[in-house]
Order: sequence, then C-alpha cells, then structure tokens
Amino acid sequence: MSSVHLALSDDIVVVGYFALVLFIGIYTRRAQKDAGDYFAGGHQVSWPLAGISHYMSGFSAFTFIVYSQIAYQYGLVAILLFWMSVPACIVGGRFFASRWRRARIITPVEFLEQRCGFAVRQLFAWSSIPAKIFEDSLKLFTTALFLSVSAGLNMTTSIVVCGAIMVIYTMLGGLLALVVTNYILFLMKVLAILLLLPVAIIHLGGVHASFHSIPPALLHWTNGPYGWTYVVGYGVLVMISYNGSWAFAQKFYSVPDEKSARKVGYLSAVLNFVGTPILLLPAVIGHGLLPDMVAQHRGNDVYIELVFRLLPAGMFGVIVAALFSATMATVSADLNVIASVLTKDFWQRVLRPGASDREQVYAGRLITGILGVIIVLLSLWIAGSHSESLFQLMVTAFGVLLAPTMIPLLALLCWRKLHSTGAYAGFAAGLISGVGTLLVRYALQRSANDPTGEMDYRIEGISIFVSVFVTFAAMWVTTMFCKPSENEVDRTKAFFLLLDTPIGDEAVSSSAYVGTHGSPNRLIAGSTIAVGGLLTIAGLLAPGLFGRRLDLIIGTGLTIYGLFRLWQSFREDRAVKLLASKLLKEQNERCS
Repeated sequence: MSSVHLALSDDIVVVGYFALVLFIGIYTRRAQKDAGDYFAGGHQVSWPLAGISHYMSGFSAFTFIVYSQIAYQYGLVAILLFWMSVPACIVGGRFFASRWRRARIITPVEFLEQRCGFAVRQLFAWSSIPAKIFEDSLKLFTTALFLSVSAGLNMTTSIVVCGAIMVIYTMLGGLLALVVTNYILFLMKVLAILLLLPVAIIHLGGVHASFHSIPPALLHWTNGPYGWTYVVGYGVLVMISYNGSWAFAQKFYSVPDEKSARKVGYLSAVLNFVGTPILLLPAVIGHGLLPDMVAQHRGNDVYIELVFRLLPAGMFGVIVAALFSATMATVSADLNVIASVLTKDFWQRVLRPGASDREQVYAGRLITGILGVIIVLLSLWIAGSHSESLFQLMVTAFGVLLAPTMIPLLALLCWRKLHSTGAYAGFAAGLISGVGTLLVRYALQRSANDPTGEMDYRIEGISIFVSVFVTFAAMWVTTMFCKPSENEVDRTKAFFLLLDTPIGDEAVSSSAYVGTHGSPNRLIAGSTIAVGGLLTIAGLLAPGLFGRRLDLIIGTGLTIYGLFRLWQSFREDRAVKLLASKLLKEQNERCS
C-alpha cells in the first residue's frame, strides 16, 4: 500500500475521533443496568439509530478497498454486487424483522432453547463464533494497516491501538455505545463519500467529461470474472448474511416494537441503495485521474490514492477516520453480540443460572475484553505471517460456514414444521457440502488453465447454490420423514404463539433509557457538535485556502445542526417529564 502522510489538521481529526469514541463508551457505561440494557439496548433504541447501525454493520475497510478496486477494474458490476444488500434489507424488514423482535430475546440464539431445546441452542451458539473471530481479526488488521501507513506507526502498535479503542468503548457502553458510535461513524462516512465524487468530477472537467472518459467495457453490469452466475450466487450469500448474521439481527430486536424493526430494514435498504453509487463512482471514473493502477499492480490503492490526490488537508483525516470507523463499527457489533451469546447462552445458562443482572453485565464486559484480546492477537499473527493467501483462506472458511449456521437459524424462526432433527441434518449436510465444494474448487484450480480466474469465480457462485440447496434439502427431507417428540411439539406451539403475539406493554421504555441520564438523543447531539468542532479546528490549521474553507463550512454546519439537536433533546426531555407528572397526578386523583 502506498505511503501517505497526515497534516496537522488531519491528525486533529483522527485523534479527536478516537477520543470521542472512548468518551462515548465511558459516558454510556452509566446506563447499563442489566443484560437487556447491555446487549439489547433495553429494547429501546430508536429505529433511525438502529437503522444507521444496521447499515454501518455491513462496512469495513475491506468495503472501501475491495469494492473500489472492482469498480476501477470492472466498472458498474461493483455497484451491482454491493446493491445485493438492498433486496436483502427489504426482505429482512418485510419477513424477519417482526419475528426477531417478537421473539423477545437478548441474544440471537436465545429463542432456540424454547423452540427446540438446550442442545440446539448450544450448537448454534458455538458454531458461528470461530469464523467471525477470524473475520474480525482480518478487518482489524486492514484498519491497522491504514493507521500504520498514514501515521507512520509500526503494525504492532497500530493493531494494539485500534484494538484497544474498539474493545474499551464496546466493553464499557454495550449496545448503546455501539449504536451511538455508529452514528458518529456514519457522519464520517457520509462526509467521505459525499466529498470525493463531486471533487473528482470537478478535477475531470465536469459531469460530461467525467463519464465520457469511462472505458466502454466498464459500463456493463457484468464484466470480467463477475458473470451472472457469480452475481446471483453472491446475492444469495448476502441475503442469508444480512438476515441471519447476529450483528444484523441484533438491530432488529433492539428497538421497541415490530413496526420499528421493519423500519430498521427499510432504512438500511435506502442507505445502501443511495450510498453505493456515490461511494463507488469515483473509482469508476478514476481512470482519468489514475490511468495505470492495474498495470502497476496497485488496484488496492485506488481509493486511498483518489482521496490523497483530490481532498485537502483536514478532509483527508475525515476519510482516514471513516476507514477506521467502518471496520470498528463492524467488529464492535460482532464483539457485542458474540459476548451476548457467550454471557447469556453459556455463562448464565450453564455456569451461573442464578446470576444477578449486575453480575451478567460484569460478565459481559469481561467476555468482551477477552474476545478483543483474542482478535488483537490473531491480527498480530496475521501481520507477522506475511501471507497474502491467508486473507482468501479465512474469507473462504467463513463462506463455508455461512449456510449451515445461518439457514437453520432463520428456518427455525419461520418454519413451524421444522424440528431439531431437521436443524441438525441441515447443519451437518451444509457443512459437508461446503467443505466438499471447497475441495472440488481447489482441485479444479490445480488442474485448469484459468489465468483470468473467471472459471474460479463461476465455480464459487455455483458452490453457494449447492451449499444452500443441500442445507434446505436435508432440513426438508428430515422434517418430512422424522417426527419430533411431544415435548418439542409443545415447545414449537408455545414459541409460535409468542411470535403471533404483538409487542404490548413490555415495549414501555425502561428507566435506563428515559430522561436525561440514559437517552442517546443528547449524546448524539453533543457528538455531532464535537465532530463539527474538530473540523472547525482542522480548518483553522489547514495549509491550503480550499481546504480551510471546506473544513470551516462543514464544521460550522455540523455544529449548528448539533446545537439544534441538543435544543430538541431538551424539549423532548421536558415534554416527557411533564407527561409523566400529569399521568402521576391523574393516578393519584383516581386513587383518592
């Protein structure tokens, strides 16, 4: 990766961003009264905040780098691939969101014991964890690589710094810290993608000249190794991931009711649809600015090179912070939800059945810290291995586990006839199928002459279909020919009676999230003001006139918006207190 150097104004933005994230974790620590608050936000996270967090959970530094590389080299197919998240979010909002919320859970596998029994709950609690930890280690490594290149730190220091900040704010503040921090990360990302496209167009001589310079081959929806087989297969993979991954499911059940849960999915779909072209078009039109990146074997550098060449000091710091924050948002979400599973589904369920609410919060923080240390150590190992193939190996391993671990989980949430034997069969068949197709793919790679990699990508798309089909087929056949026990039949009836019951009085706000103490509104407003202040300070110190003006304009705008949000939060808090006082007065009058 190319070496870049941050100016003083960029350093202020990056360091200030890290300080703000840590402050959020420390501040929200006070609102964590029990495990429901720590792992599910007390089921009182507002749907816009949960929707933004759902959207940000799909990003990492890989997103910026890999998709920008595909967009630069193959064109519009990168946008199409990323747009696979849009139908996934719509399906999630329409079919899965209500079920996740009505399950009335704190962890994504908690419902499995009520549905099928203890063994099924433990199987799916443990089977998904190793692949997610490896994947998060890769993402942390990528983020630390940017910090190392931009700040001149060695990789060990960069990994430890990024990992420590990520673990501390997640460990202290739980889900509330996570969603509030994701809002700040969203601000950074929006600034990053909104600035780069218009500046690139201006440098290329306007809209007409920019899009006229795109090579015709890049204007097709499929290109290179990314044919329709791969695109559709990838869409199936995204559909499963966005609705079965724990970090995404957590956003659906953290809101007050099922109507809000549906809005989470729809908002995420809109943000993915609108944001994707704005994010990737600079790389598509980037040939006019960076003509020889493929020939120089520097496709991975496309996005960072565009940023470094086009944006002024101060704004470059925003991009660097956005790259950090994208990965931290994803890894922190995984940390919180994995810790929730280990705390509620193993520690409290198996080791400490009588644990108090406060003890569960402490255990959750401890487990989050341990998971963070493991991820940091794995990232250090990746950095020391110097093996490029390690990336593909671990990502492939995650793909192998996706169908067997997520499809039965979603099926048990929706399919009334499916029983535990069918879930076991689907898990085993999907796992065998995934390993088998991986071995076949490896054998064909060894024997075939495929310099472009097109056949390999086609086989990968087909392998996804095979793994999904085999998993579904095994569940269906076993369900049709094996009968569940009477006890499991009763469990299933009780569970779906719960799913058929709308959220009622339990949706009333918990005390931890009402008023000025725990409500995220004031914290969000203050964080917006802080980001605006950082950019304003960066603008005052920016070396160039253009950068100075841009930083000051955006910083001032964010500060004004934050002050408006702060004023609104005071009004809302006062209205809540007045309403509570009125209801209490009416209740006392009725009692007297």
